[in-house]
Amino acid sequence: MVRTFSAAVLAASLFSLTIFAVPGQAHAQAMRTASAALEARTDMRSRGISDSEGELALQVDGSLPITSHIVLDANATTLRGARRHGGSELGIEIAPRYVTSSDGWDFSAGARGHVFIDAGELDYIEIEGSVSRTLGPAWLTLGASYAPSQDAIGGDNLYLSADIGAGIPGSPLALYAGIGQTIGSTNDAERAVRLRPDGDYTNWYLAVERSRLNFAIGMELSGTSIDQDSARDTRYWDRHTGTRLAGYMRVSF
Repeated sequence: MVRTFSAAVLAASLFSLTIFAVPGQAHAQAMRTASAALEARTDMRSRGISDSEGELALQVDGSLPITSHIVLDANATTLRGARRHGGSELGIEIAPRYVTSSDGWDFSAGARGHVFIDAGELDYIEIEGSVSRTLGPAWLTLGASYAPSQDAIGGDNLYLSADIGAGIPGSPLALYAGIGQTIGSTNDAERAVRLRPDGDYTNWYLAVERSRLNFAIGMELSGTSIDQDSARDTRYWDRHTGTRLAGYMRVSF
């Protein structure tokens, strides 16, 4: 119960920080433009765990500005019958968010709904927030996503992350790295493995990307602290939680 309360307070605090961050000093922002992208990956991973049964998957995503501060993001991903998502073949995410900037920092806060087609009652929602800063060719983002206790995920779940990236001057290459920590409480052990297969865990990734105009190609090495030797015999257990090298291609519009 203490962990659940602390997770909720932390997530709510980050959300509040984003909404009310130095309003008197916030820069006037021009209307953002709509964007979209199509990506293919040899393994579609989220927080170090496969969303596509370790198989090739496609994702289309888009971002639509509603006002200068309100943005609607959405994506659709082929899940290849992923066990952790009830055998669903298609996952959809819808994420309205509030964005603002102040003194060189960018803030974002909103909600994200996860919908799994033909998977039964496995849909769930998260509240999320992030703080990021760009300095020359490099950037840093700190984020938090909190899913309140829901039957679909067997409890509550908090994900904290730090991501960095930098373009190599005079080169079309960029380097990326990140680390995340997942913690939460469990009400239903069978469904809790969807987001925490072996309880609380850490994930990480390293990536290199080459881009030209609206096309990018890259490689990403990712892994988790999840015990690969533990035997699992639950409906939603997915074995694709170990270290994996994946390739990807992305076209932006």
